[in-house]
Amino acid sequence: MLNNMSTDCEEGEGSPNNQGDGNPKESSPFINCTTSSDVEKNQQYDGKNMALFEEEMDTSPMVSSLLSSLANYSNLPTGSKEHEEAENNEEGARPSKKPIQAPQLGTLMGVYLPCIQNIFGVILFLRMTWMVGVGGVLGSFIIVFMCCSTTMLTAISMSAIATNGVVPAGGSYYMISRSLGPEFGGAVGICFYLGTTFAGAMYILGCIEILLIYIVPQAAIFKIKGLEGVEAEAALLNNMRLYGTLVLSLMALVVFVGVKYVNKLALVFLACVILSIVAVYAGVIKTAIDPPVFPVCLLGNRTVVSKGYDICAKVIEIDNETVTTKLWRSFCDSEYLNATCDEYFVNNNITEVQGIPGVTSGILAENLFGNYLEKGMILEKRGLVSEVDPDTSATSTNRFVLADITSFFTLLVGIYFPSVTGIMAGSNRSGDLRDAQKSIPIGTIAAITTTSTVYMSCVVLFGACIEGVVLRDKFGEGVNGNLVIGTLAWPSPWVIVIGSFFSTCGAGLQSLTGAPRLLQAISRDGIIPFLRVFGHGKANGEPTWALLLTASICEIGIIIASLDAVAPILSMFFLMCYMFVNLACALQTLLRTPNWRPRFKFYHWALSFLGMSLCLSLMFICSWYYAIVAMGIATCIYKYIEFCGAEKEWGDGIRGISLSAARFALMRLEEGPPHTKNWRPQILVLVSMDGEQNVEQPRLLSLTNQLKAGKGLTIVGTSVQGKFLDNYTEAHKADQSLRKLMETERVKGFSQVVISSNLRDGTSHLIQVGGLGGLKHNTVMVSWPRNWKQPECHQQFRDFIEVVRETTVASLALLVPKNISSYPSNGERFTEGHIDVWWIVHDGGMLMLLPFLLRQHKVWRKCKMRIFTVAQMDDNSIQMKKDVITFLYHLRIDAEVEVVEMHDSDISAYTYEKTLIMEQRSQILKQMHLTKNEMEREIQSITDSSRGSIRRKKPSALRSQPSIEEGARVAQQPEEEVQLIHSKNASTPASPTSLTAPAGGGATWTDSKGADKGKNLEAGKDLFSMKPEWENLNQIDVRRMHTALRLNEVIAKKSKEAKLVLLNMPGPPKNRVADARFHTNETRPMDNAVYRDYPFFTDVQVMIFIGFGCLLAFFRLYGFGGMVFNFLVATFSIQWAILVQGYFQFSHDGKIHLGVINLINAEFACAVVLISFGAVLGKTSPLQLLVMALLEVPVFAVTEWAVLKYLKINDAGGSILIHLFACYFGLGVTFVLYRPRLNEGHTKESTSYQSDILSLMGTLFLWVFWPSFNSALTLKGDGQHRAILHTFLGLCASTITAFALSAMINKKGKLSIADIQNVTLAGGVTVGASVDMMISPAAAYVLGMVGCTACMLGYKFLSPLLAHRFKIQDQCGIHNLHGLTGLISCTAGICAIMTASEEVYGPSFYEIFNHRAPEEGDPKLLELQALIPGLQPGLGRTAGEQALFQVAAIFSTIGLSAVGGMLTGVVLKIPYLASPTDDLCFDDQVYFDLPLEHYSPLKLSQDIDKEETVA
Repeated sequence: MLNNMSTDCEEGEGSPNNQGDGNPKESSPFINCTTSSDVEKNQQYDGKNMALFEEEMDTSPMVSSLLSSLANYSNLPTGSKEHEEAENNEEGARPSKKPIQAPQLGTLMGVYLPCIQNIFGVILFLRMTWMVGVGGVLGSFIIVFMCCSTTMLTAISMSAIATNGVVPAGGSYYMISRSLGPEFGGAVGICFYLGTTFAGAMYILGCIEILLIYIVPQAAIFKIKGLEGVEAEAALLNNMRLYGTLVLSLMALVVFVGVKYVNKLALVFLACVILSIVAVYAGVIKTAIDPPVFPVCLLGNRTVVSKGYDICAKVIEIDNETVTTKLWRSFCDSEYLNATCDEYFVNNNITEVQGIPGVTSGILAENLFGNYLEKGMILEKRGLVSEVDPDTSATSTNRFVLADITSFFTLLVGIYFPSVTGIMAGSNRSGDLRDAQKSIPIGTIAAITTTSTVYMSCVVLFGACIEGVVLRDKFGEGVNGNLVIGTLAWPSPWVIVIGSFFSTCGAGLQSLTGAPRLLQAISRDGIIPFLRVFGHGKANGEPTWALLLTASICEIGIIIASLDAVAPILSMFFLMCYMFVNLACALQTLLRTPNWRPRFKFYHWALSFLGMSLCLSLMFICSWYYAIVAMGIATCIYKYIEFCGAEKEWGDGIRGISLSAARFALMRLEEGPPHTKNWRPQILVLVSMDGEQNVEQPRLLSLTNQLKAGKGLTIVGTSVQGKFLDNYTEAHKADQSLRKLMETERVKGFSQVVISSNLRDGTSHLIQVGGLGGLKHNTVMVSWPRNWKQPECHQQFRDFIEVVRETTVASLALLVPKNISSYPSNGERFTEGHIDVWWIVHDGGMLMLLPFLLRQHKVWRKCKMRIFTVAQMDDNSIQMKKDVITFLYHLRIDAEVEVVEMHDSDISAYTYEKTLIMEQRSQILKQMHLTKNEMEREIQSITDSSRGSIRRKKPSALRSQPSIEEGARVAQQPEEEVQLIHSKNASTPASPTSLTAPAGGGATWTDSKGADKGKNLEAGKDLFSMKPEWENLNQIDVRRMHTALRLNEVIAKKSKEAKLVLLNMPGPPKNRVADARFHTNETRPMDNAVYRDYPFFTDVQVMIFIGFGCLLAFFRLYGFGGMVFNFLVATFSIQWAILVQGYFQFSHDGKIHLGVINLINAEFACAVVLISFGAVLGKTSPLQLLVMALLEVPVFAVTEWAVLKYLKINDAGGSILIHLFACYFGLGVTFVLYRPRLNEGHTKESTSYQSDILSLMGTLFLWVFWPSFNSALTLKGDGQHRAILHTFLGLCASTITAFALSAMINKKGKLSIADIQNVTLAGGVTVGASVDMMISPAAAYVLGMVGCTACMLGYKFLSPLLAHRFKIQDQCGIHNLHGLTGLISCTAGICAIMTASEEVYGPSFYEIFNHRAPEEGDPKLLELQALIPGLQPGLGRTAGEQALFQVAAIFSTIGLSAVGGMLTGVVLKIPYLASPTDDLCFDDQVYFDLPLEHYSPLKLSQDIDKEETVA
């Protein structure tokens, strides 16, 4: 089903009662508009079987009506009749006049002959012969061919336009304007009008030239006779001005009195033109039979002025007496033969040549090439010898024919082109034609073909018939003052003279008739407001005012007075018009608009572009400065119409190309995010509407206008509550209101109205879908909600909080003006003042951009800029100021700089009180009957309020002062509380700093000079007698409140006199749900560290205290020492590590923040100490172990801090920082504590069955809980899951391998309990460095096997070697279990890093390898953050770079641990630390009270040895 959704037909367009703007428009037969009543409609459609479509008849007419309108459609001609009808419609009903007859003109009378009459003109008769003589036949033929080709191509384009549908009455102006739009239409229309007007001036000047030079020279008021050079030229121009003004006045009077007489005389003028041309051709034919006698007198090779001689001879013989002639007397000082004569006259002979030798004379060869002359040069004949003394100055030059102007090729083009204009005479009469679509192409092209043939043949014939010196004689001074072309005509030169005179008179009248009507048509179109007065005329429609303006402009051409100077001027305007005709056809063809279906098929866009190029080229060939002036005039008109002209929608091609260009530009914007240099605020302004659909905050658009010095996109949006079907009218009204306000505030942009079931969703939709493609907003401006504390406004404030959150999620800037009504309007001016920028956090440059943009506007232009930055206790204020000045210098911003120091101070009671109020409000919410969603929003509004400015009521401190502050995502309290910038009126817009990293920013208007600095607390308040409820306050909220109060005090003090304050502030909490539940004392288990991390903590606890304790109790006489000293050292190390690690990693605001994660990290530090303890087990006293722990923990903490902070490595399982460090620190200690006697063995260095079982239990505990050890600090989720799996598989592999290798290596093929106790754990260490990476289960299994093998071989071969050769007595073999396997693990981790890629890991690749994530500012980071919320910027490292940092971490860790271990060993050798002797090593008796059966295992062992010896 096809539903025709046409628009309502408005009166004035296509209806008989067309009033509109009063301009003649083409009526449309396609929509049947009627204003009949419902009763009339019923009668109209009754009985016609059309009841089904009765309601659609207003917009969708019946087919019969449509066909009837099409059949009866006719265009009114451009003349007085349609103007009379328009006047009748404007002034009301008048007595009926005679019915207008249908147009009956055909192709010949309607198009062909009018074009012939307008094309043939004054240039053909007055300048064509001169052009051929100066430019030569070849040069002139090229000029004629170029000009005729231009008009032919233009005629082809015009024919296509004219045959595309019904041709509107109005001619070329209507064709161009309806094809290119009102701007181009108006510009071209004015150019066409000026061209026609200056053409009238040219024709009048030609008429006067013929009259004064060739018909009645005696009529000259300023006598030329006797004058020479400049004086003669000035006299001629003055005569032209005087007579031209008289003739112009007479012609204007004739046009004013009765234009019908001009139209009736048109055929007479046309007959004169045709008769003159026929006479020329007849003269050419006659020259072939009997050439006329037109002698030209030459002195040497110079042409002599005919009035200077009577006989072409120096002397003559009369009665055998030599008598001097008039020519002699012209060059000599007396008539006697002995007179002193001009030297050139004496040296050269007199020659008489025929001026018109005939077409068969062969003179064509001599005239083939050009002979360009400088002004004042003498016309000379080619081929004749002339004797000239170069040392003698020329005299008597006035006796020769001189060049009146300097001639060159481009001048000839400019002078000649008007002779080919007039091709639009047929299209101008389109309303009078019987079939315009058929007549215009045929008639125009035929006329151009005819005239082009005549012109090109005339060029050849003139060159073949007329002597060159005669051709170059512009005014016929050498042929008795005759018109040169007239000398060729037959039967008499007067045929040409009289014919050309009447022809120019007629052409001038036609120009003065057509130009005012063209101006009237433009005026009535209403596209140029200041020309509307010229649309009025007499009662019969005659354009009186337009005629007056036309005559005035024409007078300018008359004052110029030179036909050669005026011709290039009108050439420019006509070429401009023709160029746009070609452009219109080319655009319509290329755009392939559906309504472009010309009946004339012989067109092509390439021909149109060629014609346009020729027009443009000819403009600059004729005169480049005239071309620039003409284009400047057209451009000014275009911009004027664009700026303040009436809006017209004509379905033009320019709008089509605008749509195509817009589509192309939008597609280009989709290719990638804009570069930082191209970033500018693209603002979405969210406004609210009142009940009448009027904007409640109009000053928002004023601020938008002031910010738009950076141009860019502006969208003004609002939301209407309801359903689309029910509320479309309200939405349309709101849209109109937005458009009107945008026009008033001069905000260039788009309006957008969304209908939604609630305003919150509507605003969200605007933020999400505003813009198109890559042209989207990056900044949102919304006003601070008024009266937000009132119960009825709570929903409005909650909606505002959601806007803040949504802009944060969407990475958009947020500008929140508060009390927007106090902002300055666009008409206000600040003559002085400051714009203060409080640069607290860096936002990528937005904070610096805003004052720059504002200062481009006249409101803020005279305000100076000040930059304030805040320094903490440990900042160098002087250096900070220097750095800021340097930064501003590079930004090219002039501003004063001040660094404000904010020192730490005690938190005031007022801060506690305000925080308590916030906490109490969150508890009250539990008693409110709110939905879960509403409660979360309400909770968040309170949270955001606590993060913003908090003001205290103090009306006495309020004074009037405007100011702006800028804050990001901050909810401020109302007027009666203390705020960051204390004021009566305030606002806090937020703005992001860059496209990739949104931060805070905003603008606040205030009216207060004073500020409540938080110092006026109640007297007698004792800060030490704190209220009991204060003890339960969240300290984070207290610190936030404290910072807000301190910052408020500083800003209020420094910027109280500022006109504008821009401020960065923090954004809302990223975790919306968690934050809300925190304030309602609700916590999800996985959001709490107890539930999330405590299970891992308990597992590591078991490993530390049970696993390591039992494992180290393998000596039969040192079981107490192994377990108890492990207990002692572990407890001490954990406490010490909490402090040391807390200082380096968990210290904020001078305090160490304690949590489960801190305890886990401390236990890892404890594990380092316990592993090192294994190297010196049984050889050190408890005091030495405590000192060792005391020194090792700081060394480990510093190493860990340095490696993680500067090298930034991946070491999830601690292979580098735990195992390698602990191993080589312990080896360093035991190297220094080397005991040579122990190399030979020690009697107590043995195990027992019970001790091995206990040690094996420790192994089992470690084996079971090792996955928790490796995964405790890995990334929650998939990374932690992989860590557990890989560790378990590695342990399984090492266990199986350990059993196999133990049996293989043992000579008896039995298992060794020592291998089971240690080697089975190697797999957990080996997978540590790559435990959370995608190394595959098989790789984890292989790593377990390799680690187990290395560890087994180390115990068997490497440990004895280290003891005997390197003096390293590794008591527990930590180098095998932790050193070798740690190195293997690091190698595997490096390989995993090198092979890892985003294709394998997906977006989580940058979570695991976070240092390989894109850097801050990289567009890819924004894309990744959209996929992984909370992803932090990385360092942009490559795989190779990360691998190198891993290697550096390995070597630095080994080096630092070894050195630290050896230094610690030196300290442990101090005698006062009670080191045991070699004999007392591995014996608990030194340190413990032992039971009696302590030595029973030893005796039993000795008895067994004796029995074996006896046996």
